[in-house]
Amino acid sequence: MVPTSPSAGIPTVLVVDDNELNRDMLGRRLEKKGYRVLTACDGASALDLIAAQPIDLVLLDIEMPGLTGLDVLREVRKTRTGLQLPILMATARTDSADMVEALEAGANDYVVKPLDFPVVLARVEAQLRLRPKSTPGAGGSADAETGPGTLLAGKYRLGSLIGSGSFGSVYRARHVDLAHDVAVKVLLTAARNSPEALARFQREGIAACRVKHPNAVAVTDFGVTAGGAAFLVMELLEGQSLQDEMVRVGRFSAPRCAEILAPLCAALAEAHAAGIVHRDIKPGNVFLQRTPQGERVKVLDFGIAKMADEDARAGSLTVAGGILGTPVYMAPERFRGEAIDGASDVYSVGVMLYQMLAGRVPFCAPDSDLMAIVMMHLHREPPPLSEADPEIAPEIDHIVLSALRKDPRQRPAIASLAASFARAAGRDDLAKAPERNVPPAGDVTPEGEATAAPAEAATEQFGRRRPD
Repeated sequence: MVPTSPSAGIPTVLVVDDNELNRDMLGRRLEKKGYRVLTACDGASALDLIAAQPIDLVLLDIEMPGLTGLDVLREVRKTRTGLQLPILMATARTDSADMVEALEAGANDYVVKPLDFPVVLARVEAQLRLRPKSTPGAGGSADAETGPGTLLAGKYRLGSLIGSGSFGSVYRARHVDLAHDVAVKVLLTAARNSPEALARFQREGIAACRVKHPNAVAVTDFGVTAGGAAFLVMELLEGQSLQDEMVRVGRFSAPRCAEILAPLCAALAEAHAAGIVHRDIKPGNVFLQRTPQGERVKVLDFGIAKMADEDARAGSLTVAGGILGTPVYMAPERFRGEAIDGASDVYSVGVMLYQMLAGRVPFCAPDSDLMAIVMMHLHREPPPLSEADPEIAPEIDHIVLSALRKDPRQRPAIASLAASFARAAGRDDLAKAPERNVPPAGDVTPEGEATAAPAEAATEQFGRRRPD
């Protein structure tokens, strides 16, 4: 059965591929399943079609002459969110880094050629089910309330789209009464669908507001509009994400890693002390804010991943678009479905720290095989950092690998990890930062049970990019 879509009649799918055989074969099979299919052989033609007529979903190749699929994706995400126009990358690029880049840029999903059509079809249908449907007589749809230029909740005038990912979309906005700029994240949650989901969103929105730390993005407001649009309001940051910095720099020195790690872990330690687990630590959720006093590290998206996690477990959302986080950075206990605590964040920080030092994540799989990556996290020990760079000190190697232990009880507490690493990196000044309720470095202490935690992705940035 073809799912209904917000546009009238049969859902329209745009297939974009420079290979005529691939394009025609996929188009014919979708038509047999009842879809209306449009095709484009290059990025420019695809953008013209998207601008000219209503399209419900795009299947987009990456490697094309002229504009690449990633160029098209980024251009579309300037004006349309992942909820408004789902985009599935269908590509021969099999490296995990390519998948992460596409998801961070706002792709809803990623499938690898040769395409398994039943899998493609299932993911297309899953994405179309997520799109909101207007209800006759209702007070307006969520989409109608959340475009650029609209007034959200009667007080936030939405401006340009900053970024979009699988958890939602971020807009630059202005508080019309207070006359100051903020960032508003409109979330893809089930809050619009059920009273239980609405209550859960309100509970987790309160949790996000509870994280008060200079290195955590400040959440100042949250709510759900009459049309069912769930949103968080945050401080507007200027700078760039750690993901962007990693693309620009490549590998980081140990002292530079310590400069980023210390404030990151300080914010997480504050959250863990309050019983809040982030759940989606990755380079895209660490922001390097530019201030008159210099760089300030900010952790983004507290409270958001748990909302999406619980929605997905309840069957309201799918895992297809990366809703539950990026597997490359997820702790083994997440895949086992176990109760998690702050030790899960420690593992994610360890993966990110490994990547900063080695220039690659510890676990990669051919063909971007997510199941293979999951199995590596569950069963394989990460290779020593010395394999990537023999100059990395053994003490640094040991500290990073301690964060990647399979048993969460054997990982260091988050502040202990930062202090140990800072000393090993020769940054004793960072290791002397006050630590609250943290055992000495090297001790192993399980973190408290989580009661709350955190959207993809995507480039989940709440600020303006650094000028080129």
